[in-house]
Amino acid sequence: MNPQFVVLVFAAGVVLLALGGEGVIRGGVALTRALGASPVVVGLFALSLGTSSPTLALALQGSAARLPDLAVGAVIGATLLNLLLVLGLGALIQPMSSPPKVVWRDGGTLLLGSIALVLLSWQGHITRREGAALVAGFVIYAVVAIVTDWRRSSEHSVACAEAEKRSIDHNPSIGVGIFVLIVGAVCLLLGAHFLTGGLLGLATQWNLPVADLALTLVALSASLPVFAMTTVAALRGHTQLAIGHLISASVFNLFGALGCAALLHPLKISPIFASSDVFALLGASALLLPLLSTDWRLTRPKAALLVLGYIAYVGFLAWRQGLIPHAL
Repeated sequence: MNPQFVVLVFAAGVVLLALGGEGVIRGGVALTRALGASPVVVGLFALSLGTSSPTLALALQGSAARLPDLAVGAVIGATLLNLLLVLGLGALIQPMSSPPKVVWRDGGTLLLGSIALVLLSWQGHITRREGAALVAGFVIYAVVAIVTDWRRSSEHSVACAEAEKRSIDHNPSIGVGIFVLIVGAVCLLLGAHFLTGGLLGLATQWNLPVADLALTLVALSASLPVFAMTTVAALRGHTQLAIGHLISASVFNLFGALGCAALLHPLKISPIFASSDVFALLGASALLLPLLSTDWRLTRPKAALLVLGYIAYVGFLAWRQGLIPHAL
């Protein structure tokens, strides 16, 4: 296959994923607001799940195409990128407050999801039953989040403020929300299809495993919406939204995206992931709790530590593939 054509197909997938993610976010915001949903519902479902929709699309595409390394790698890579690079860069722009409820409820759930993934990696696969358990875990988390945040007033809700800025219309209709949501979903499906085709071509041309490309290039492509939202939230001073949204999106990656992919088709977890990458994710999840709970604020020095952690992880991936001499 022509190398330039492969790059073009991959790039088309990235663009369609970004457009699809934005469409799902805007359509979800319009629909939930038209239905009169509370701010916590808008924040959890329209914003967090919307920005995670590219990861879900890629996980489902990997499962449907019998490419478990793509499905599992996209989830692990996107979650690591969210927790280390995106969160770190956002806090370098603007130090972020980290409310205790977000740290212990959302961060604790994230840590549980990371532990579950380590345990699943030891057995080497995720069955449909285990996929259903992961999805059920996310449903429980969502219910707890809604119940514990239900009384949050809309005028003090940063989720509501962000939703206002992402709205298609100040008075959105249900029909408009559904239409934009459908267009976004179609773009996601097409984007995941094109990106998968381009990924396989790149893996052949560069002589690199799909697993490592999924952990890096695919993860970066899937995280563009969450990166954009976190940057905008940090610039606007909506730091509580940024941390809560990032952790919620990461929880959905581990429980929702991975669980749905396993429900579609049981997933084999490669020994490559089981030997190191799942532990990197567990370490990042565990590291967040003390960083966020110290003074309940993610300062710039802490943010720099997160960014350096991600750089070190990418360096490890390069070393693992022999791109960096092992003598170093």
